[in-house]
Amino acid sequence: MVKERVTIDDLQKFAVGDMKTFTLPNYERAKSAASQAYQAKNKRNTYGWQFKTTISDAVTGTLERSITITRTA
Repeated sequence: MVKERVTIDDLQKFAVGDMKTFTLPNYERAKSAASQAYQAKNKRNTYGWQFKTTISDAVTGTLERSITITRTA
């Protein structure tokens, strides 16, 4: 299932060590999700949130991209 965007609410649900993969409509949305995860570290540093992200290649025949987000701290 394709999700339109990854939100801060999605990131709040991660426990340390959790890894989730989201399929987004295009590269721009995947890049935005990676940026959101990076910014969560700065905005929510009182919680100590840290994430690692990996954007995959385009899904064959579409513009869709998957992003894997892992909470590291």
